[in-house]
Amino acid sequence: MKFSSKQIALAIQFKEKGLAWEPTVGNYVYDATAAVKPTSPFQEHVYFLLNYDCFMDRVGGVERFKTIMTWLPTWSDAREILRSLGVSDKEVQDELVRSRALEDGSELLQLYELIAQHLSKPHESVNSPTIPACEER
Repeated sequence: MKFSSKQIALAIQFKEKGLAWEPTVGNYVYDATAAVKPTSPFQEHVYFLLNYDCFMDRVGGVERFKTIMTWLPTWSDAREILRSLGVSDKEVQDELVRSRALEDGSELLQLYELIAQHLSKPHESVNSPTIPACEER
């Protein structure tokens, strides 16, 4: 999984705008502080949360992890976030077609942009959906 610099910047905006999340196995995260050693096997500062306890121990617990890490939602995470923001599947489909995101392979970026647009609108409280944890193999 590769995240563009624009996707990472948008994910940072999600965090700043209050998109809540609870770290779970299967999440991708961006570590701007370089708190995690060794270096990432994916791309610089991007990690896949597989060994939950190890990550929490390395950074000093869940609350510190949530403070220093930025969640990078996957495609399915982004769709769930949009649904929780009241964006219909039809609206998402229409936007993906309008933007030609499917043709140029930028559908995750387009979903991130939709999330950013809808987080800018006033909502009562925005919480991330419950994402089922991936089983470790």
